Amino acid sequence: MGVVSPVIHSLVTLSLVCALLCPVPFALAADRPHIILIVADDLGYNDVSFHGSDQIPTPNIDFLAYNGVLLNNYYVSPICTPTRSALLTGRHPIHTGMQHNVIFGAQPYGLPLNETLLPQYLNKLGYRSRIVGKWHLGMFQWEYTPLYRGFESHIGYYQGCEDYYEHTYEANLAMWGVDFQRDKDLLWNYTGQYSTEIFQDEAVNIIKTHNDSEPLFLYLPFQAVHSADGDGPHLQAPVKYIQRFGYIENRDRRIYAAMVSALDDAVGAVYDALKTSGMLQNSVIVFTTDNGGPANGFDYNAANNFPLRGVKATLWEGGVRGVGFLHSPLLHTQGYVSEQMLHVCDWLPTLYAAAGGDPSTLHNLDGFNAWDMLSRNSSGVRTEMLHNIDPIGDFAGVRVGDYKLLIGDVGMRWDGWYPPYQLAGDEITLNYLNFTDDLTESVTQDSRRRELEQKYREYWGPEILSRLEDLHSSGKKTGAELMFHSEKSLGQVSSTNWDRVRGTPVRIECGVKPANASTNCDPRKSPCLFHIPTDPCEYNNIAESHTEVVTALFARIKDYAATMVPPGNKPNDDRGNPKYHGGAWLPWM
Repeated sequence: MGVVSPVIHSLVTLSLVCALLCPVPFALAADRPHIILIVADDLGYNDVSFHGSDQIPTPNIDFLAYNGVLLNNYYVSPICTPTRSALLTGRHPIHTGMQHNVIFGAQPYGLPLNETLLPQYLNKLGYRSRIVGKWHLGMFQWEYTPLYRGFESHIGYYQGCEDYYEHTYEANLAMWGVDFQRDKDLLWNYTGQYSTEIFQDEAVNIIKTHNDSEPLFLYLPFQAVHSADGDGPHLQAPVKYIQRFGYIENRDRRIYAAMVSALDDAVGAVYDALKTSGMLQNSVIVFTTDNGGPANGFDYNAANNFPLRGVKATLWEGGVRGVGFLHSPLLHTQGYVSEQMLHVCDWLPTLYAAAGGDPSTLHNLDGFNAWDMLSRNSSGVRTEMLHNIDPIGDFAGVRVGDYKLLIGDVGMRWDGWYPPYQLAGDEITLNYLNFTDDLTESVTQDSRRRELEQKYREYWGPEILSRLEDLHSSGKKTGAELMFHSEKSLGQVSSTNWDRVRGTPVRIECGVKPANASTNCDPRKSPCLFHIPTDPCEYNNIAESHTEVVTALFARIKDYAATMVPPGNKPNDDRGNPKYHGGAWLPWM
């Protein structure tokens, strides 16, 4: 062996010293997984077929849920801005001032700038972070918009809703304008293009053109299936999607189903793009709602949470129990239903851990790192969660273990159990203004409704069945067998083996509804207590028989309240009116 030169010897020694003493990343940037975080806006619990909604088939969403981790004890905030703030900060809205309502129009506030967001954390690990879709975390100053909060690109809109084709937002009759941007440039030439398809194509293009040697964080908050502007058509979808649902006789629900179906196709297109680009095997896909569905005419919508109680913007289960799944070939255990408690705050530390970061270095988080729990189906990481404390609305809700406590007006105007629209006129008959537990129908109506409910699967069109077949034939089996393992064409699948091919929906069993279900709880008068595992539909208020539990949970609410910051809400500032900015919504301060 030759003599080693002093220079080489010194370099080797220095390398060894660095290997022992110098801090190094947990993983090289190229080894970190791509993270795709998909948010559906206002999707109801009963609006996906993996929850048993045969009325609206969602084959792409189902496929990813059944072959990943289907989240069956997952919770979000009851409304949009609070959930999005929690999702991107890992902090509860009571700690960021986002706990009351949402940001409307020209209100000059947003998610505080001293909050570090998920893309900012991931960027330090070498990620390229991009957002496609809705923001809704403040836009009165540029510093509050996505390009200043960790994202290097953004196409979408700043406000809470808008027309799906015109891309205009109306805060009120005096405040109306275009809200559609690419980075900081207004987009005037997208009129007539459906937003779900725009965002789908943009996401697919990002994936296809991405340099795979760099980890990608793609935040994909869709507009679907939120209602459009108040003065225009509230529910909007391309005709080709509406035609899929001729068996839904109710016009509002039929268009809503079309909106869900377009969303489902978009999720499938993203999955396909990851697969064809070779990125799928090193990807983590998260799908979540931002809140419960605005059912039964709430916000001019036709979403559905049945059999859960309540709607969006309430603390009933229908307002806070989320639709969600985690899908990744990197999971050690796949194809199972997670019953561990999970809250939207948990995604930031969980995804940071999945990216190879050390969540223990992140400070002041309310979320827990659930990556190992979800990857291995191991013990839960949290035993309680705060639903909200709203000092302006004067209400609160908390879950500790199996028990849920509600205090104040948590949504008493929308506290019913609303079935999905099906027949023509249901938007009137079943509307919350007319709906009662004693609602009865004619024999003809009842018979027709039951007939349709029993035959939904028979009405699924060829585009649904062919997509199921595509997923079956191209799905890569992992440690747990994928559900699509039949060699038969799905168009020929019999009812006896449908579940084997399609997956088994996770349905909520409510038990017998007592006669006093609608009257035994009024949290405006006294706290209401529910045992959620045995009473997920909140039929039975057990506060009087469990006073010690009420006392304990009330004490937890007081503990949380002691750490709360004041809500950041501010009144409209007319300087933000689009009429002063060329007819567009733009930062004005």
